[in-house]
Amino acid sequence: MDNPVLLIVDDEQENRTSLESIFKEDYQVHLARDGMEGLKKAQEVSPDLIILDIVMPKMDGFQTCLRLRQQDSTKNIPIIFLTSKNEPETESFGLDLGADDFVLKPFNKEVLKIRVRKRLKGAAGLAEAQNLGDQTQLGEYTVFWDRQEVGTGEDRIPLTTKELGLLKMFVENKGRVLSRDMILERVWSDTYITDRTIDSHVKELRKKIPPMAKLLKTVYGSGYRLDL
Repeated sequence: MDNPVLLIVDDEQENRTSLESIFKEDYQVHLARDGMEGLKKAQEVSPDLIILDIVMPKMDGFQTCLRLRQQDSTKNIPIIFLTSKNEPETESFGLDLGADDFVLKPFNKEVLKIRVRKRLKGAAGLAEAQNLGDQTQLGEYTVFWDRQEVGTGEDRIPLTTKELGLLKMFVENKGRVLSRDMILERVWSDTYITDRTIDSHVKELRKKIPPMAKLLKTVYGSGYRLDL
């Protein structure tokens, strides 16, 4: 079986060379020097995962992530931001755009390799579940698990891998209070995050699926509960 395909998008030659050396034994590695080239390469090589820098010329990582999430052929590819920008609002904004993980430079190469493996494993698990073709109704909105989308009528909105995993957990445990610790263990087991990250993803689900504003209750001091 062919090795998974990684696309590394970073404007610094040293970073690209370093990342390529870390992953080349286990993955098919493709490199891009900026966001514009990254979008083109993503269409050409159909990567299984993208490692994306933020501060780049021509098109920064945020714009690149947004464009990737807007295109049908790339909207479900796991994205890991790898950046030296260490502000909480930067991480929150990146995750809101659809990134699946956030790793700060300088990084531990073994930790980064584990995160990549976990993201690929999670994406494969979701793809297997999508083959069931199940749908779930949330008010007037329908969740299309097989397409990783939600919509009403002809309108469709893509969900990120983390949003889909979070939503699936709420639906599978409807009527039950899920603590933040439980959510962390199930959806973010391989990543250190803060409660703010969970709240940010919940906010995004409520934005994309308006009925969730009423259906998904915040149980103060405990967590969240989906009432269906």
